[in-house]
Amino acid sequence: MISFLQNHSSNEIVDWNNFDGHVVSGGFIYSKEDNKFLVLYHNDLKMFLYPGGHVNGDDKDILFAARREIFEETGLKGLEQLVLLGNNLVPIDIDTHLIGYNKRLNLPEHYHFDFRYLFIVDRISDIKIDNKELSDFKWISIDKLSNDPIYGAVASKLKKFLFENENKKKIRINA
Repeated sequence: MISFLQNHSSNEIVDWNNFDGHVVSGGFIYSKEDNKFLVLYHNDLKMFLYPGGHVNGDDKDILFAARREIFEETGLKGLEQLVLLGNNLVPIDIDTHLIGYNKRLNLPEHYHFDFRYLFIVDRISDIKIDNKELSDFKWISIDKLSNDPIYGAVASKLKKFLFENENKKKIRINA
């Protein structure tokens, strides 16, 4: 990712047509009362994912892009964010992964440099999924997330941030 960022302009890193890759942003949504995470079924990728998507050139910053994508895909807004190190732009995780060929959009395989945030809701609420890309949603436990090979590594971070970290000076909740 560092090499990618060093070798591409700020416009290129968010350009969907840059098939070296591009920056995306999203967030894990955690329900405190139900102790579960929201996942959405992505029709093109044929799997359940956390809400998120492409950063647009007119997004104020990468966190704004994550909140916009979450709202577009779920209808959720006004989410509380888990803030690390006193800076709300610091993600809980950055992941690089290869996205395969997209038949519907005729896009070649490319990399996503995924900035992931953690957002918190008090309880499970109504979700209004974007039916263009998504067809289902469910709320799952941290154990199910941990057992999923795609999320195993980030699930351990989520556990640490939500359940194990007692140092509230480094982590705060922001609305």
